[in-house]
Amino acid sequence: MSRRMPRREPPIAAVIPLLIAFVVGLGSSAQIALIGGMARRGAPEATFTSMMATLAGIALVLALSGLRGDPPAFFAPLDRGLTFAVIATIAAALLVLSLKGVHPGYAVTGVFAILYLLGTALLVPRLGVALYFGATTAGSLVGAVLFDQFGAFGAHTTHLSPLRVIGVLTVFLGVTLVRIAR
Repeated sequence: MSRRMPRREPPIAAVIPLLIAFVVGLGSSAQIALIGGMARRGAPEATFTSMMATLAGIALVLALSGLRGDPPAFFAPLDRGLTFAVIATIAAALLVLSLKGVHPGYAVTGVFAILYLLGTALLVPRLGVALYFGATTAGSLVGAVLFDQFGAFGAHTTHLSPLRVIGVLTVFLGVTLVRIAR
């Protein structure tokens, strides 16, 4: 009786989902920095603005999907692209109102949240929770260290130090160990 060896993915095919998760983590740190920048107005207000951007964006994705013939897998009335077009329009209007007095570029916080949530839904089944979390955490930490270095969006400036570099490298070591242990 012969036993088959499991097929191994080509090395690059195994790395691409990890790189995507890392980039999703970078986006997460950008979202955090942007929300922190908006928080001078107020923490609940910054959170609301980010949530409206996220809701408008994901509702638009579902609306376009439904309108092109691939309806969302929900029960009525959430099974129609038109319903999500209305939701996207209302959320976008609330987003525009909530952005008054701050730079309109802060609306991109929702894009990063959409990427994080969709990335989670698409990559966790392939990578597993621990590896996905580790890769996004590594990306988040690299982005956060960079944002701190430059005091992005009014954040407190904390310069890169050898100890911070060791901390980042330790996270990468953890991701590597989790990957090897699969």
